[in-house]
Amino acid sequence: MSLAVEADLSVEIDGHGATVVGYDDVVAVDVPSLPAALALWRGLPVDSMDLGAALASVGLTAELQVRGVPVARVGEDATPSAAARRLGLGSVELVPDGVPLAAVTRRRG
Repeated sequence: MSLAVEADLSVEIDGHGATVVGYDDVVAVDVPSLPAALALWRGLPVDSMDLGAALASVGLTAELQVRGVPVARVGEDATPSAAARRLGLGSVELVPDGVPLAAVTRRRG
């Protein structure tokens, strides 16, 4: 079974604005800062292993972005990284250059 997602939402998660864009088999959640990304991750109502398995079971990948820069992926197309496992993040793919790039990138608008 696989799903295709089409979405374009603006939401507020724990006081942080975020956008959610779905296209085909990827759902991208874009937050305004690294602290907002950490708050979102820590506030997940499920374990990352369960989330990854649930997304993979329907052919979806979730991508966490900070100001448009991918920092992590979980689900079907995520390749879990050793760093994520060492940090206790489970089946998460950390984008190697994502965090430093997100820290210095400003959204144009």
